[in-house]
Amino acid sequence: MIEKRKTVIKNRIKKALIPGAIREKKAAQRLLVSVKAQIADTGVLDRETLFVNCADTDREIQALEQQYQELMKGKDGIQVHFLFNLALGAFVQTFLIAKHNKADCDNKLHIMVPAKIDPETGDVKLPNPEVPKFFDFLFVPDKSNIRLYLYILNYHFDEIDLTTWSSFAPGSLEADGSKDAYADYRGFKAIEYSEEEKRHGDEYLKKIGVTGRYVSFRNRVAKGGSLGGVRNGDTSTYYKAVDYLQNNGIQCVYVGLNENADELGNGIIDASKQYDAMMDLYIHSKADFFMGDHSGIISFAQLFDRPMILLNLPYFTMSGDAYGPTFVERDLLLPEKIFDTKNKKYLTIRQMLEYEMTYPEYKDLVEYYVNNGFVFEKNTEDEILSVVKEMLARIEGTFAYSAEEQKLMDRYFGIMQNNADRYEAKWCRASIGIEFLKNNQWLLD
Repeated sequence: MIEKRKTVIKNRIKKALIPGAIREKKAAQRLLVSVKAQIADTGVLDRETLFVNCADTDREIQALEQQYQELMKGKDGIQVHFLFNLALGAFVQTFLIAKHNKADCDNKLHIMVPAKIDPETGDVKLPNPEVPKFFDFLFVPDKSNIRLYLYILNYHFDEIDLTTWSSFAPGSLEADGSKDAYADYRGFKAIEYSEEEKRHGDEYLKKIGVTGRYVSFRNRVAKGGSLGGVRNGDTSTYYKAVDYLQNNGIQCVYVGLNENADELGNGIIDASKQYDAMMDLYIHSKADFFMGDHSGIISFAQLFDRPMILLNLPYFTMSGDAYGPTFVERDLLLPEKIFDTKNKKYLTIRQMLEYEMTYPEYKDLVEYYVNNGFVFEKNTEDEILSVVKEMLARIEGTFAYSAEEQKLMDRYFGIMQNNADRYEAKWCRASIGIEFLKNNQWLLD
């Protein structure tokens, strides 16, 4: 009976702390607390077989213990935090939140627990492996330290604080949408480069053809059929805006990894064909602003407190997605218009919000739309041009709403805040492009 219970405990710990697939964070936290309680209750823990690839000999155990003691110098506890390493946005935003909260927890060893890791090989796939290097106060498992990671979980499990599982998770921070979760993130930069890193980064910019001011941009090209493609934009719809920026002395740099190897025109600097994970970060640090479809890459701009234009947004409450720090005075958005083919009319914002509250998970929401005759209309090149003009005017300090425009914006924010207060629904706190709103005032009905 004891052996059977030991096996159950062993398997539950492995599933919780080294998950083979995504699991809901609250359930995982309850699981961890339950496992810890069971271990404390029974006092049994098969330390030799609990984890594979931990320590094979007494000598290795001694060496790992020395590494552990070195890690724990100046620290008085261990915390584990969930790290969603299967999508870029939540992955990067987790580090941003951790850095922002660092002053409150400097005396802890913070172990980031990836959503997916192979305990046999230590293979941890990270959306951008360079990001963790700027957050050395966090212990992120990889092939180089997998044995130490497993050793700590095995031999020092009782010292781990399991209640911090979701403390750096964007979804947890954003849970109550009636409050601005990122109100005190204004002006916060999660990464500061050294002079040597700046020199290296500037050399890279020069190499790819950057000679002065520039913006970074990216259309979403992720696959996934009719559901995954809802947020995808067409690069050609950016060209009018690109021409406008270039005529104003501002270059345009296409970022990310160019999976489709598309040929870009209009004098665009295509950094994606010379992709470098470290430099992909650096580009955002000096850009006037980022523009692109809502996808994980917006989180790079957020790391450096750079303005953003979010395009082709199919939802306002961000559904199951994390949105990270967005600010009404810094960021702009353009939603997609949604046409109801059965009733022959467009949805208003209030109607969109009703569907979003009914189907709070992104995939469920989009699946409902697609299966019930709703059509998503992408932002046009003229709409994108207008919001780029607004952003540039904001950056250069020449933008101001007229009295009538301010009334429209107040109505928009009133709708969003009322929905948030009613449902505690999070929402992207960026300003909607004013020309778009003026041309589509029916959205506010």
